[in-house]
Amino acid sequence: MGDANTDPDSQRTQDIEIFKIVTEHFRQDVHDFWLRANFYLLAQSGLFSAFMVTYPALTEHGALIIQESISILGLATAILWFIVLRNSLHFVQKWREQVIKLDKELDRFQCYVDVERLAKQRPYSSPSYVTQFLALAFVVAWAALSVAIFIIYA
Repeated sequence: MGDANTDPDSQRTQDIEIFKIVTEHFRQDVHDFWLRANFYLLAQSGLFSAFMVTYPALTEHGALIIQESISILGLATAILWFIVLRNSLHFVQKWREQVIKLDKELDRFQCYVDVERLAKQRPYSSPSYVTQFLALAFVVAWAALSVAIFIIYA
């Protein structure tokens, strides 16, 4: 009688369970990435709406301070958004590499290898990679608004 740990079927079953766990971590990190991206986009939209609501009253000193505060908060939030997305993508990439590594060993069809290799070879075709640059667009927009308000109305 063979040891259960050396039985090929038992080992294969354990390997498949590990593969399932790793792919679930990968999927969860991708899901969390999009959840964070949507949260920050919603926050940015709210700040921009607040900025636009105060725009008609720009000639008033109080409104000017409020608008400058909103634009600085928007800038800080956009910078934080970019940092969070970059770090999230780092972990997504690490899980992607683990899935590819295991898929090469376990899957004769190598579905993950084929698809995930594309995301690594052509990052600009990956929606999650491109999405991080939306945060940079907000950084530039908020910085420009902050500087414009400061220069024009100071």
